[in-house]
Amino acid sequence: MLPSWPAVLLTRVPVVLAAAVAAVTAVAVPLVLVDLWRPLVAVPVALVAAVLAGRLAAGVPVVPVPAWAGATTAALAVAAGLWAALTRSEHVVLRRDAGSLALYAHHLAEHHGLPVDPSLAALGGAAALADPSFTLASPAYYEVGEVVVPQFLLGAPALFSLGDWAAGWDGLLLVPALLGAAAVLGVAGLAARLVGPAWAPAAAAALLLAQPFLLAARSTYSEPPALLVLTGAASLAVAAVRADGPAAARLGGGAGLLLGAVGFVRIDYLREVALLLPVVAVLLVLRHPAARALLAGTALTTVLAAAAAALTSRPYLGTISGSLLPLLAALVGLAVLSAAGARAARRGWLARVRPLTSPRLGPVLAGVLALVLVGLASRPLWLVVRQDPADPGSRLVAGLQLAQGLPVDGGRTYAEHSVDWLSWYLGWPVLVLAGAAAVALLPRLVAAVQGRAPLPGWTVPYVLAVGSLLLTLYRPGITPDHPWADRRFVPVVLPAVVLLAVAALAWAVREVPRRSRALPVTVPAPAVAGVGAVLLLVPAALATVPVAGQRTEAGQVAAVAEACAALRETYGEDVVALAVDARSRNEWPQVLRGTCGVPSAALVVPTAVGRPGEPAHEEALTAAVERAAGRVRAAGGVPVLVAAGGERAPREALAALGAEDAQPLTYLRTTEPERLLTRRPEGAQRITVELWAAPAPEEAPV
Repeated sequence: MLPSWPAVLLTRVPVVLAAAVAAVTAVAVPLVLVDLWRPLVAVPVALVAAVLAGRLAAGVPVVPVPAWAGATTAALAVAAGLWAALTRSEHVVLRRDAGSLALYAHHLAEHHGLPVDPSLAALGGAAALADPSFTLASPAYYEVGEVVVPQFLLGAPALFSLGDWAAGWDGLLLVPALLGAAAVLGVAGLAARLVGPAWAPAAAAALLLAQPFLLAARSTYSEPPALLVLTGAASLAVAAVRADGPAAARLGGGAGLLLGAVGFVRIDYLREVALLLPVVAVLLVLRHPAARALLAGTALTTVLAAAAAALTSRPYLGTISGSLLPLLAALVGLAVLSAAGARAARRGWLARVRPLTSPRLGPVLAGVLALVLVGLASRPLWLVVRQDPADPGSRLVAGLQLAQGLPVDGGRTYAEHSVDWLSWYLGWPVLVLAGAAAVALLPRLVAAVQGRAPLPGWTVPYVLAVGSLLLTLYRPGITPDHPWADRRFVPVVLPAVVLLAVAALAWAVREVPRRSRALPVTVPAPAVAGVGAVLLLVPAALATVPVAGQRTEAGQVAAVAEACAALRETYGEDVVALAVDARSRNEWPQVLRGTCGVPSAALVVPTAVGRPGEPAHEEALTAAVERAAGRVRAAGGVPVLVAAGGERAPREALAALGAEDAQPLTYLRTTEPERLLTRRPEGAQRITVELWAAPAPEEAPV
């Protein structure tokens, strides 16, 4: 008998979509490396890979789902996608990570490979690189020898570039919304598999109402594809643990392949891979048929993803080595401990350690987990977390503190407030419910590991979700600039909290009416469900309503097109742009290079020489302009200085360098989310996007 359409839609389609997305990110790597990420090659190859991966994932068992639950969940997923699409941002001029990923995707769509060619010959060749005031680099774009290398991993930009081929910038900016809708369906399908099909709509609604999820789906971030692939891996892992024989091995291998494939999108996937190793050790000890396949699948795609990162994003790996090396150390350490533990258990050594076999171990560990959760939530009362004041993030924090009237202490990370951040968007009742569920489930898992109960199907997602949640809350590892910082919660923390809270509510709906029969008044199940729905959905909705219709960075695509056209119409096809002030150096080099096709570079003066406005700085920058303009003219180009503001108005910055006849190329007043350190963002702030240009002077002014 064929499964019903609601069952297929909720518990099979998201897994197939996750496998297809993972396959596309994997095949993108070799095609990009040989400059074949072109529609005529990449589209058929990606389609074949997606279909093959989808067919492999299509064998996941379905869960019976009522038609009403399937239809409601599908409607919610579509609504989430439409909501994100209609309010999508147009972050193209580089200010945050979304802008760098959008420009990366556009480069792949237009230039078909890596690295970025900066047209160095037009800028003066190798002689330019020898000039200490000349750089091809800009935020998220590294100068590596004579080329430029984008910062982030390849997977998400490759996915976004497919939209660029379909509909230009509009298509590129819509892809995250589509992936977000699929991720909502994936979380709902996982809820149907773990908690029950009737709870799938509640999980979908809670996720789509969470402000961090909405903001990630509106912008070109890597979180939506990472969340989709992770939910697919979790669904396959649940099915694998519940299965027997060859089916368990096949499903376990698929789960491992998807988990490792997250590494094509996000580097912090190593945390979940490390947390998987103790689970694999337990499965090996229990002789579960999924164990070896789960380990082999994870190892294969983890190695491939690591190789892809090394080949396409090596400078980025260097800049995050402070976070990456502890992750690698944890991975190696857990691998050694897991192997040793499995070996000891196989030989019966652990059975001789009485505390490990005691029925009290589960409740004791649950008590420890409860204390850890309370400790994390109470940290603001007894802890202030700081980082090195010399860290670049410290300067940003200090500037935000000054602007918001807070005590200036740039070394603060505000990491002790991580649980508060989560409560801003989901509400404390949801956090309490999720924590209670995590604590209540742990004794059952421990009993199963001890061999006193069957291993529950939720073993893998529970360990990975709770472990990752604790580590993320303990050390968010991100500048506390909200709302951008809160997207760190999207791939694992938000869905973990939502699913645990839904599980707690499902238990309450089952148990409260039964246990209330001994009371004077019996509490009906619908009343419990109604109260649960209010606790689950209302705080999230109230947090998101203020930004529900917000569309930030609107108009930037048109502004960039205007700047490109004006630059070429005014200065000709041989124009070369030299960014000379703070904002133009930060925001425009890759825009001009990758979108306008104009060779561009930045001219900088070390702060040791002097600060902007000081005579020493102005003299050094004027000399750098003269040298750079001379090299461009010698190469047959037209050197043009560009400025976008910062320390002074663009016209003034250009005039100070002797550049006359400055012209505005584009000017836009738009918005970005407000930037807050200690409060939940509920609005937007005005920003200007502008670019001015003037011909470089023939010789330095006296």
